[in-house]
Amino acid sequence: MESAPKFKLREPFIILVLIFLGIYWTINALNTGNVFWFLPVQPTFQPTRIVIRNYGETIDLQPGSPGFSELAQALTETFSNGFENTSLVSIGLSDETLLRYAEQELVIESYYGTDISFNTRVRMDGVDQLLIPLDGTHADKRYLFFGGHGQWRVGAMIMRDDGPLRTAMRSLGYLSGE
Repeated sequence: MESAPKFKLREPFIILVLIFLGIYWTINALNTGNVFWFLPVQPTFQPTRIVIRNYGETIDLQPGSPGFSELAQALTETFSNGFENTSLVSIGLSDETLLRYAEQELVIESYYGTDISFNTRVRMDGVDQLLIPLDGTHADKRYLFFGGHGQWRVGAMIMRDDGPLRTAMRSLGYLSGE
């Protein structure tokens, strides 16, 4: 007497899960333009210029300038900690806010010679400049604003930990102890 063939549920289930994961990865890769969007590590980028807007004074640092390498390393460490949000925070930089940053508050801007992109689910086409408020408007939120080709864009990422950057700014005398 022949026994009825046993139906195996494990193999179709595994195939279904793999198909679902493949579709999920493909949709996010197409949306972000980054096939590595899922990686927990962030790529590193070397700025070509760092601008500190220090309560009305503008300090333009180039590679080799005092403090440049410390700030570039601090930016790398800060970004390597990752981000808390998976989509952009709906916030922008108004002309009034940018004027306050230039004249009354403390922000750091980093500029890159090529387009940069973090491993997130946020599309970052044409991004070659970043702005981080350190004292003043939005400073307590750990926002990272994106820009490209001289224009700031709408939306911000929330850095998980801006401690390395704050420590470097404090050691260079730009930020008082907190």
